[in-house]
Amino acid sequence: MRLRSAPKYGYPDFNATTPVDPQVVAAMAPFWTDHFYNPSAAYPEALTVQVAVEQARAAVAALLGAERDPHSIVFTSGGTESNNWVLRGVWMAQRSRRHRLILSAIEHPAMMETAAVLASLGAEIVTIPVDAQGVIRLDALDAALDEQTALVSVMLANNEIGTLQPVAEVARRAHVVGAWVHTDAAQAVGKIPVDVEQLGVDFLTVAGHKFYAPKGIGALYIRPGVTVPPMMTGGGQQEGRRSGAEPVPLIVGLGKAAQLARAWIQQDGPGHQAALRHALEVQLRETCPDITVFATGADRLPNTVALAHPAWTGSALLAACPAIRAGTGSACHHPDDTGSPTLRALGVAPTLARGLVRLSLGRKTTAEDLAVAATALTQAVSPRLP
Repeated sequence: MRLRSAPKYGYPDFNATTPVDPQVVAAMAPFWTDHFYNPSAAYPEALTVQVAVEQARAAVAALLGAERDPHSIVFTSGGTESNNWVLRGVWMAQRSRRHRLILSAIEHPAMMETAAVLASLGAEIVTIPVDAQGVIRLDALDAALDEQTALVSVMLANNEIGTLQPVAEVARRAHVVGAWVHTDAAQAVGKIPVDVEQLGVDFLTVAGHKFYAPKGIGALYIRPGVTVPPMMTGGGQQEGRRSGAEPVPLIVGLGKAAQLARAWIQQDGPGHQAALRHALEVQLRETCPDITVFATGADRLPNTVALAHPAWTGSALLAACPAIRAGTGSACHHPDDTGSPTLRALGVAPTLARGLVRLSLGRKTTAEDLAVAATALTQAVSPRLP
């Protein structure tokens, strides 16, 4: 099938997915053809491939501050698998002693829907509310924690509004009662510094396609000494923790993307993004005073702007802006739709929550790119303006 080239448009939707970096593509290329061997085999060519896998593992570990034990990194198919593995694995490991799983109210559906399945099997699911900025309420967490708690899971960065959570403090409090702690860091890794030692977590989820690696590859950090049953059993690959022949090209790509992300963060890429985001928000407030920008009073990802206009649903507003491709918190807008679950958890009224539009910057996003987005939004909500 021949794909037609798409028309030119702005793409402020990098929280949804990123393109694969050309350097990542180049690093992967030999492992599709010349170095195609199974890393579990014993002959010299396969051992060379095995070395490439371990080098990628070390690169991901370095990005997460886990250099001391690279084998704390287990490759998975992505964020959804990693999140499922943690919830299901902890439940299986702990259910005879601890039956409570605690999640924040703004977790990704990969967490919320999996928790609902476990609830049907007897797990007690406790959802901790967030404040008006989208930050977990630590007082409510304290009230829910006890010796029956098996796991606390709080995402590091929210995918819709970009709010950063006090994960290190959550971990400190949870560990007092002997609970394990997981953070879904899919939206944070590669965008801000992430250090598992500073966070103090037992599990951390990585999704490659959020930071210029291919889709279909991710990782789960498992703190040394913590053991959960594998989700994938069979050949015993990755020390028996995740069976299945390793997808070597994707793993190599993830490793290269981790190296690039680490370098970008060290060069203050996040600071540059934050400055661009701030300028965009100032422009939108000046030209579209009816627009609400969410979570401005909290620490946020440097690349994320979440906004809504009271007179528009998110999908309708984006439909009126064909020059940009951005995200919306809800694809369904029938009269019963209550809007973005994240905004509803913040206490935002349904009429405004239905209007969520998320603009998210990439590493190469420029001020000119954002000017296009701002102009498109301004002309849509104020069509009489030039």
